[in-house]
Amino acid sequence: MAREFIEFDVNAILGELDLFQRKELPYAAGQALKQTAYQIAKKYLPNDMRDVFDRPVIKTTSSIGYKVDGLTATFTVKDDRSKGQGAAEWLYPVSTQDSRGKKDALETRFTKGLRKAGVVSANYWPVPFKESRGLRIMGSTGNVSPGQYQQVLNALTGNNRYAGGYRHFSIPDKRSNRPNFGNLANGIYRVKDGNDVQLLFTYARTHPKTPALFDFPGFAYDHASDILPGLLEKSLQRAVGR
Repeated sequence: MAREFIEFDVNAILGELDLFQRKELPYAAGQALKQTAYQIAKKYLPNDMRDVFDRPVIKTTSSIGYKVDGLTATFTVKDDRSKGQGAAEWLYPVSTQDSRGKKDALETRFTKGLRKAGVVSANYWPVPFKESRGLRIMGSTGNVSPGQYQQVLNALTGNNRYAGGYRHFSIPDKRSNRPNFGNLANGIYRVKDGNDVQLLFTYARTHPKTPALFDFPGFAYDHASDILPGLLEKSLQRAVGR
């Protein structure tokens, strides 16, 4: 996601100030903007995420960074990929940046791993079958456990096709030496004892879309409009010793 800006227009209120106040205004405005940017990044935008998204993880709600340079506040979404995908990568599809409609959903490491191993081609996208009794859904997020994603990927691409006592397979599978279980629909399955077959993931044949839900700059501007004037007034009073 690109950076967003909040600029403070000093000229808009100069006419209401005496000469002494005008002298202190740039300093006071800078201090007020720092407080505003901090509150927006650390309090208000994280609260917006909790309102808009379904049980966002801490890595998402703590992903907003900010910097104040003079009378301009710059907000960023952290893109640390040292432990996988960064917040900026997965927040972009659900943000209103570049679109207020629907955008392509994030292409996950799980999807990329299946393609890299030659299990499926680039026009297949695995989608969790949430009704499956074989999926481990985390109560805190409602998502499939990251550990199970890795377990299934390892079983499909490694030398040992078994995980947790189940053999895993994909329909289709571009590799030749994979099992075929009759008339099963396309998807990723696990099977135990030859008859307990469980569908884990279906395959979408077009890139899944996600709605643009999070108006990052809009929320930031709204919060700035609400809290910046009051903080400026207090900052100016402190600056002139009142």
